[in-house]
Amino acid sequence: MDQALIDATAAAVARWGLENVTLDRIGAEAGLSRATVYRRGVTREELVAALTAQAADTYRRAILPALSEPGTAAQRLRAALDALCATADEHLHLLAGMFLARGEVFHQPGPDALVVDAFAEPFERLLRDGAIDGSLRPMPPTVTATVLFNMIGWGYIHLRAAHDWDAPHARRATIDLVLHGLLNGSAHDGESS
Repeated sequence: MDQALIDATAAAVARWGLENVTLDRIGAEAGLSRATVYRRGVTREELVAALTAQAADTYRRAILPALSEPGTAAQRLRAALDALCATADEHLHLLAGMFLARGEVFHQPGPDALVVDAFAEPFERLLRDGAIDGSLRPMPPTVTATVLFNMIGWGYIHLRAAHDWDAPHARRATIDLVLHGLLNGSAHDGESS
C-alpha cells in the first residue's frame, strides 16, 4: 500500500469527514489525477482499512505500557485512558473527521455492536484484572470496555476539536468523571445498576 495515498486518505478524512471521502478527493489531497489513482488499483475501502490499521498500531504502542507495567488495575486503567487521549491528540483532525462516520471504522455492525477488539481489548483486560485485584468494581468487561473507549475517546476528541479545550483540561475532565463518577460514597442509595 502506497504510504502517500494513506496519508492523503487521512488528509481527506480530516477535511471532508469519512462519509464524504472518495477516491477523487484522496487523489486531490495526494496531488494525483483521478486516472492515476484508479490505475494504482486501490479502493477507498482498502485505503481506509490501511489508515485504520496504522491508527490501531499507534494505539497499541501507546497503550502497551499500561498493560505491562506494575500497579493496580485501576492505576493502569488511568494510564491506558491517558494513552488513549494522547493517541487522539496525535491524530485529532483525522479522528474528528471520523467522529460521525456511523461506526464504519471502529465498530462491529449490528444492534449489539461493540468496539472492534483491537481498540476495546486492552480495556477489557484491565477491567478483568481490576475485578480480581479489587481496585475496580466488577462490571461486564466487554460492554464496559466499549463504553470506556467511546466515552473517553469520542468525548475527548469532541472537547478538543469542537470546543477547543486544551489537552490537559479535556483529559482531566473526561478521565476523572469516568473513573470517579458523580455520586459520593454515601449517595448510592436508590442507584440503579
